[in-house]
Amino acid sequence: FTASNHHAVNLNQNSTLTHTGSANTIGQSGSIFLTQDGTGSRTLSFNSGYKFAGGTAPTISTAANAVDRLDYVVKASNVIHAVVTLDVK
Repeated sequence: FTASNHHAVNLNQNSTLTHTGSANTIGQSGSIFLTQDGTGSRTLSFNSGYKFAGGTAPTISTAANAVDRLDYVVKASNVIHAVVTLDVK
């Protein structure tokens, strides 16, 4: 989070999104663009610091080249409120 407000993650393997550096970015908001590679079917899990409505992390789109957008606000060093918009075209 300390490098920028907006980020891009190209998924070429199953991954976990963590939240390093967020203690220095409390109050920051931004977006993370999640893009499947040409194969697709990659999964993304979220570190416990990510908090979603209803307490359940979303399942991201898995089609080849699919793009999802995660919008976030860093509330505390270990709390990131997030919402995901799926299959942005």
